[in-house]
Amino acid sequence: AGIDALPALRAQDARIAVAEADVRLARADKRPDWKVGVTYGRRDPMYGDMASVGVSIDLPLFAGKRQNPRIAASESLAQGGRFDREAIRRELVAQLDADLADHAMHLSRLRNARETLVPLARHRAELDRDSYGAGKLDLGAALLTTLGLAEAEVEALNREADVARDAVRITITYGEERP
Repeated sequence: AGIDALPALRAQDARIAVAEADVRLARADKRPDWKVGVTYGRRDPMYGDMASVGVSIDLPLFAGKRQNPRIAASESLAQGGRFDREAIRRELVAQLDADLADHAMHLSRLRNARETLVPLARHRAELDRDSYGAGKLDLGAALLTTLGLAEAEVEALNREADVARDAVRITITYGEERP
């Protein structure tokens, strides 16, 4: 997919296409318009049938006052649409960069929790449990370190949820398989 396939940019592309069609229409008004008409009318026998042929040419006189300002205005609107599209695209790219940075930060925090915080809390809980078993530490202190281990594991799970939430948001918003 990619940034250019996002709905905000596709909608802006449609607005630009409409503005460019308006430019082509305004330019078409500057060319002479030819019309030829033929009619045949069957009337009452008392009056006879009627036929007519007509030719008309619409000349774009005074183009400087009529067509040129219209062309310039429609070109200006089309150019404004292209500028708006670029601004929207830049905002989307900046938002994607911010989302990817958040994801990288959350992933780093998850690795830190899994590789450092939880193992340290587990080691400390084991040491305090052994100290309690040897009679060198009271039960309350041993339970507090076990509670600290549980809190570290819950924090690691919260960080894992943050990483998953980021991945889902990026996938849904930007249409990529993996951030």
